[in-house]
Amino acid sequence: MDYDPLPPRTIGPSFGTPMRPRPGKRLLRWLAPLALAAVLGAAGGVGIAAVIRRPQVEEVSTYTPRLVTQLFDKNGAQFATFARERRMMLSQAQIPEVLRRAVVASEDRNFFSHGGIDLQGILRAELKNIRSGHIVEGASTITMQLARTLFLSREKTWRRKVEEALISVELEKKYSKQQLLTLYLNLVNLGHGNYGVEAASRYYFGKPAKDLSLAEAATLIGIIPAPSRYSPYRTPDKVLSQRTRVLRGMLEEGSITQAQFDRANAEPLRLAPRRTEEQAAPYFTEEVRKYLETKYGATALYEQGLEVTTTLDPQIQAAAEKAVDEGLRRIDHRRGWRGPIAQLDVEHLEDQTRPTWGQGDPEPGRWYQGIVLASDKTEARVKIGEKVYTLGRKGIEWTGRTSPSTVLPKGAVAWFRLVPPAKEKEGAEPILTLDQEPRMESAAVVIESRTGAIRALVGGWDFDRNKFNRITQAKRQVGSAFKPFVYGAAIENGWTPADTLLDSPTAFKGADGKLSYTPHNYYKKYYGIITLRRALEQSVNVATVKLMDLVGVSRVIDFTRRCGIQAPLPPYPSLALGSADLTPMELATAYATVANLGTHVEPYLIEKIGSRQGQTLESHVPNAQSAMAPAVAFVLTHMLEGVIDHGTAYEAHDLPLDLAGKTGTTDDYSDAWFVGFTPTYTILTWTGYDAKRSLGSGMSGAVASLPTWIGIVKAGLADGWIQKGETFPVPAGVSQRPVEYYSGLRPSEGTGKTIDEAFVNGTEPFKDYDPKWSTVMTLPWFQQKSFYVPKEGEEMTGRPPEPGAVAAPPGQEGTPEEAPPPPAVAPPPAPAPAVLPPPGPGR
Repeated sequence: MDYDPLPPRTIGPSFGTPMRPRPGKRLLRWLAPLALAAVLGAAGGVGIAAVIRRPQVEEVSTYTPRLVTQLFDKNGAQFATFARERRMMLSQAQIPEVLRRAVVASEDRNFFSHGGIDLQGILRAELKNIRSGHIVEGASTITMQLARTLFLSREKTWRRKVEEALISVELEKKYSKQQLLTLYLNLVNLGHGNYGVEAASRYYFGKPAKDLSLAEAATLIGIIPAPSRYSPYRTPDKVLSQRTRVLRGMLEEGSITQAQFDRANAEPLRLAPRRTEEQAAPYFTEEVRKYLETKYGATALYEQGLEVTTTLDPQIQAAAEKAVDEGLRRIDHRRGWRGPIAQLDVEHLEDQTRPTWGQGDPEPGRWYQGIVLASDKTEARVKIGEKVYTLGRKGIEWTGRTSPSTVLPKGAVAWFRLVPPAKEKEGAEPILTLDQEPRMESAAVVIESRTGAIRALVGGWDFDRNKFNRITQAKRQVGSAFKPFVYGAAIENGWTPADTLLDSPTAFKGADGKLSYTPHNYYKKYYGIITLRRALEQSVNVATVKLMDLVGVSRVIDFTRRCGIQAPLPPYPSLALGSADLTPMELATAYATVANLGTHVEPYLIEKIGSRQGQTLESHVPNAQSAMAPAVAFVLTHMLEGVIDHGTAYEAHDLPLDLAGKTGTTDDYSDAWFVGFTPTYTILTWTGYDAKRSLGSGMSGAVASLPTWIGIVKAGLADGWIQKGETFPVPAGVSQRPVEYYSGLRPSEGTGKTIDEAFVNGTEPFKDYDPKWSTVMTLPWFQQKSFYVPKEGEEMTGRPPEPGAVAAPPGQEGTPEEAPPPPAVAPPPAPAPAVLPPPGPGR
């Protein structure tokens, strides 16, 4: 909030009749110097005045307290803060009247009468302390407390008290009462790391100070004498007693009526749910924090109150976090119940506590450790906090068992969640469900493809468990998720989705320079002649490696670099299958380039950074460049749509909008990926262990990561940030033609399944489908197509020529002459079926 340092002394408006200086006490204000002399004399140290640096008091006019750096989401709502002291400054006009009256009545009733030192207050406090035999009341005025906060330590010595008194008198000479009171209420410690009434009001009551009721204002002021002792969450009875004391003081001062006192004193202590110390969107927040500290330094980050507008969309972030959590638990539950995390002595179980229990009732959706007080065949009684819940058979059904006693004996400690009731059962009690902490990890990121704005970032299952951000810091092999860049480079160099390769056993030169690299397909079988579309849809390994060998690994690497991947890419055949180590952010950025019709935009987290004075320190400037022709990007997108429509990501085919993407699985199922995009967002999900190890047999990208991706998209459709019916825009330079699905040729008599295929203009097929087309499968793969490889530096346009094709003279383009077909060595197969076969398990 806006806050101006104290200006020179002014005469401000009074705070109300009861707070004006009483005529009988005005003389005391001018007797303050005499009182100060008495204090100095009693201390035996009149010369102590020399230790006070007069410039200190002058510096108050430019005093800058430690302020909170605030992070705001794309909608302008605050979601995280950084500070050594949580503080939000208010101007003099923003301090509520009820707080000013309460603090004067509680801390310094003669505030408007004295000149910094209160003689009556000192005498009154000393009498009370003598009667009780120990210190029960201090004699420090509000001005003296402010002097201590601004310039002194809290050591209990005569020297400090004298310095405190001297500075108080100087402060009173230079600044008005209103100014001093405003500064005091902005700086005072109110417990749990909150300094100032605004931060404390938001923390304890979930509202700004201007909205506080009389009872809430008295509660805040009652905390001031001992913030560590008077915690509304830990010692509510003591806080209520303090509130009564403050209210009684206000009544005696005439600030409130008896009726107001009675109503406020009768109110229960209504607190906002106690917030954990964790920030919202913790991985996203930590990335922003690291950037701010690196560029501006720790002092600016934690003390100067930066205001940072980020790209975070809270709806998308919540969807991503929920999908990651549910996806991991789904996989972990498949592995079975691993047993309780601890077993307690069955004696005195009701008196036991767990570190995850906070104040108040457990919240639905959160995880808590619970203690099993009793269990039998039908149910278990579980203590969480101060409440006892019933765990029925439904809460353990994922374990495959029906009796709670066989899962959780008496005294067992396990993790539980309170599942909110379904919408149609609003008002019903949450259902207690047994759970266990997943051992593997998962991560997700959502990028707005057109702008590069990162709308959500989940770097792992639990930030408290491990702060390592797997989206920005992990380097993992991406498996088949790399294949689109091989096909994109091929399209850019004249290939089309309808072109064919022979998928058959082949050896390639490896890193040792020998024919030592022999890739295999997922099912250890080969598809024969296959179109590039089907090779990508079914994630066929051997055909992809052959394609990169024909296009040229240097062209594939260059294409990938332009898409945004900067990690080292080894120029070996295994690169086609994702052997390079990439960060998930790099991979998501490269897919976003394709989704953005070939324009690469650097992803970013921060829109603007401002200072507390309202200056703009920096604002985001888009960094965009063309990576490929829009037509090439669309054709590749059209192929990736097929991965979802009838390929390895078939599980997502019924979502009601255009989707494109690719699964990825590495050797031994150690990493599972799905990267895909809608017309607006690029979404990446990953699942694996931090240390390279198998997720288990069959745990491919389609099994372990695609469901999480689908969960994010479904949440977007439900919440409206993804629109139903969205389609990919078709750029200039693209034509769409019907082709036979299996051969890629133009439909003709006897054609099987037909699809509409996308082509870069000028590369459309010109050969009609012939049911005998598959007889050429008997030929060596290198005779299937006459591939033309351009020389170094030579541009290539159009598609590679058909086998035996003779180029037509200029102006006479059409169907070229064809060489005689090869002799059939096998009976022609039946035409391809009219209905696509269901896809097998994904890769």
